[in-house]
Amino acid sequence: MLIISLPPEDQQARRLANSQVPVVLVDAYHPELCSVLIDDIQGGRMITEYLIQLGHQKIAFLGDYLETPFHPSMRYRFQGYQEALQEAGITYSPEYLAEGTNERSTARRLAKQLLSLENPPTAIFAGCDTQAIGVLDAAREMGIRVPEALSVIGYDGIRDAEYLNLTTVEQHLFDSGVEGVQLLLEALDQTIPEPRKKYIPIELVVRGTTAPPLA
Repeated sequence: MLIISLPPEDQQARRLANSQVPVVLVDAYHPELCSVLIDDIQGGRMITEYLIQLGHQKIAFLGDYLETPFHPSMRYRFQGYQEALQEAGITYSPEYLAEGTNERSTARRLAKQLLSLENPPTAIFAGCDTQAIGVLDAAREMGIRVPEALSVIGYDGIRDAEYLNLTTVEQHLFDSGVEGVQLLLEALDQTIPEPRKKYIPIELVVRGTTAPPLA
């Protein structure tokens, strides 16, 4: 059985581990089960460190609700963002956090709130590409030039990101599925001695929506 993006609770994981059915989690983790994962903490750090290297200090994070149990990857991306800020000596500002549903229209509304702050961010790290596209919508409607006056970066590597020339972190979801099936086949052959996890590499793809901040 492949379970995708839904981390089981402890009781559920124990039942699955004790069953006769091999189980592999994809984009989810529990220590009692095999998992194929994206290192979203590293992805969050990668994005934030890149923006800091460009010279940005005022970096906002726009993503899904962090406390939802259904999207732990967003919490990990936010954790990486915070860690990178801290290591660079940049104080995290709660006003630079915008949470909402994973919709382009919601991201547009949240981005307008961020960009209307008295001290607006010069860069927005969107938790997924769909939300980043909503940020681009907001910037266009407000007459804010990207990337000259605002850098925008997403996460996922969806097809529209390439079309819109969006800087993003690309996660190879096809490879996640392949590795998940491979672990499942190994489990069926009983060649996996104990639960283990495997990380799929991610890649920062720099395109046309990021640049150094205005002097």
